[in-house]
Amino acid sequence: MAEYQHRAGPDVTVLTVHQDENETAALLRLAELGVRLPTLQDGRRLIAAALRVPNVMPATVVLRADGSVAEVLPRSFASADEIAAAVGPEIGPKTGEPG
Repeated sequence: MAEYQHRAGPDVTVLTVHQDENETAALLRLAELGVRLPTLQDGRRLIAAALRVPNVMPATVVLRADGSVAEVLPRSFASADEIAAAVGPEIGPKTGEPG
């Protein structure tokens, strides 16, 4: 995710939402994974419910600039290339254009 954020530049914000009710455990897990992105704690799944995200982990939610949900991707990604392909140019940053 961090590599995708780096490639996408300032026009895209990648953040994580962790649903463990135990915030300390959530932060430790993110540190173990080396996650260095903005993170929201959602132990009661309020964000997931508001965005209508299925109870599947992991799930990626792509939001448009206006905040509406463009796509919900209930799967994991192994690389920035996989994320870019799933998000697609119609939603993600335009390649080759200045950011």
